[in-house]
Amino acid sequence: MASSSSSTAYVDDIRSDRACFDGLMLSALAYGALVMLYIQLVQVLLRRPKRGRTFWFIVCFATVLFPLNTIAFAGRVRFAELTYVIHRDYPEGPKAFYLANSSLPSSVTSQISTTLIPWIADPLMFYRLMVLWNYQWWLLIFPGVLFVARVALSIPVFISVTRPDDPLVHTAAYTTAFYCLCLGLNAFTTTLICIRLYRMRHKAERVLGRLQASLYNSAITMFVESGAFFTIWSLLYVVTKTRGSWVQEVFLQPYSYVIALTRMLIILRMAQDRAWSKDIITAADNGVLDWQVSSTTGSFAPGDPDELQNRLEKLPKKFRDDSLSSESVR
Repeated sequence: MASSSSSTAYVDDIRSDRACFDGLMLSALAYGALVMLYIQLVQVLLRRPKRGRTFWFIVCFATVLFPLNTIAFAGRVRFAELTYVIHRDYPEGPKAFYLANSSLPSSVTSQISTTLIPWIADPLMFYRLMVLWNYQWWLLIFPGVLFVARVALSIPVFISVTRPDDPLVHTAAYTTAFYCLCLGLNAFTTTLICIRLYRMRHKAERVLGRLQASLYNSAITMFVESGAFFTIWSLLYVVTKTRGSWVQEVFLQPYSYVIALTRMLIILRMAQDRAWSKDIITAADNGVLDWQVSSTTGSFAPGDPDELQNRLEKLPKKFRDDSLSSESVR
């Protein structure tokens, strides 16, 4: 029995070590994709003629988010080098080395950056939620409480992970609660954003026409704008962690880079003026919905020309020319 038990434990350790290594490879791929998105974002911002509040918001957000991910990735790579190369002959294997040496500077630096990334990334989803729901602030009550709870819980999580002398049961309890809060917050914001985008699709067609509205109503747009990819990733991690599966490490290692990727995609769309904005929401919710602009028929609904002109003036300025340049009044 003892031999069978030790053999099973050995197999589990091998699987866990392999999952950690695979997760590290996925982290490298995710960070590489993040670098490409950041370069593309910089190119878009340099060519952007109008530099208002949105421009500087994107600059500040990207300036904080990308360096944090770079520091986190550099620290993780250095600690992986210590684990798998320099101390590859550690008596009990890579996992034991990680648990015994998680207070090393490279690990601590990476953990600090990894902890701070959601603090920066999640408020962006609050902002997008407010824009899409026309600033109905009461919607922030529930996710705001979850965010504050998670920020508070991230401190004991960080301490328990970086201090190997703490009991493992405490670490497991802290981290499970922490990632469940993260999942709940993102599931809530993703669901509300998807509901709003689904309900707004017909209104957008009336304001912009079918051709232009297709940029905002596609399934890809809904997937990106809602941050659904990270929500799904977080769900998979929480499920595997609560079941005690060794696969959890595959989802844990790239966790912070996945959240950064989803947020970087959103601000890239904002920089390209392809994201849902306050102007579009306002235009869709105003009386301009009484008349139609069709990109397929090229016509307005019949009506008095003066009345049509008055309704045209209600549109945000950015749509007065672009949406109607190819239209004619019948």
